[in-house]
Amino acid sequence: MVGYRWRITDQSDNCDTETMDDKQRKRKQFIHRKETMGDIQRKRKQLIHQVCAAIKPGDNNYHRPEERRGLLYINKYQIAYCQIPKVGITNWKRIILVLMGYNSTVGINHHVINLRGFPSISKDESRKRHCTSFLFVRHPFQRLLSAYRNKFEIPDYYDIAEEIGRKIVSHLRPNASASVKNSWKNVTFPEFIQFLLYISNKNRYNWHWDFQHKLCEVCEFSYDFIGHFENIVEESNYLLRSIGITDVSFPEFSTHATNSSNINMYLKYFAQVPGEDIIKLYKLYEMDFKLFGYPFPEELIKE
Repeated sequence: MVGYRWRITDQSDNCDTETMDDKQRKRKQFIHRKETMGDIQRKRKQLIHQVCAAIKPGDNNYHRPEERRGLLYINKYQIAYCQIPKVGITNWKRIILVLMGYNSTVGINHHVINLRGFPSISKDESRKRHCTSFLFVRHPFQRLLSAYRNKFEIPDYYDIAEEIGRKIVSHLRPNASASVKNSWKNVTFPEFIQFLLYISNKNRYNWHWDFQHKLCEVCEFSYDFIGHFENIVEESNYLLRSIGITDVSFPEFSTHATNSSNINMYLKYFAQVPGEDIIKLYKLYEMDFKLFGYPFPEELIKE
């Protein structure tokens, strides 16, 4: 087994930019150097099992999908991938295209990648075929920030931004003029958070900010590998090598990076959000924090 090194950077970064307090960072690195990836995977699976076992019937913090989603599937390698938006799915699709026979995807725009159809398989069928199933998760708040920046601040797909942005402005600025209500390009981050908190039907969230545990049904389906976005390059390559794929590596670039895992960017945006809303937001996404081992974001609570 290879050693493991903790790193918190945006996936588009090509260098180990420090984004944590030095003392905390060194402590995490020291701890993880002692563990193998096998150790880490066992701990992550055990944590999910423990949290799921403690969920009581009717617990509103655990969300179940109205319709079950399939997994991306590569028959040749018997791998099945659960997609979670804003957690590196475009680059994982690039890998899958190469495994399907493409020589390279470097010149292919991310829109083309994401609009392309991919083979899929149901979770039940993937279990019957003994596929290697996997998913990657991300710090819930940093994922939300990435979704906001990608869809509202620097949008690359205007239909989503325009439709939802107008709803947000209309709901949160009832006295605004018609021209302002028809505008969607100036939705602020605090307004986006308010939208998430007070939308009546949280089962209808857009999948870019839907609950990670819900998208992959982690209490109903056991995955063979649970990766973390914060170390996605190293962990993805470990997974590929473990299933015998040695000539493909995870791309260390992104054509639409938001740098939302950068600690300064993260703190800057969440500093705009009132403390009571941060507490409410944590409660809303609490299962994602607990199931995937992310601590309560104390750094965001002002004394």
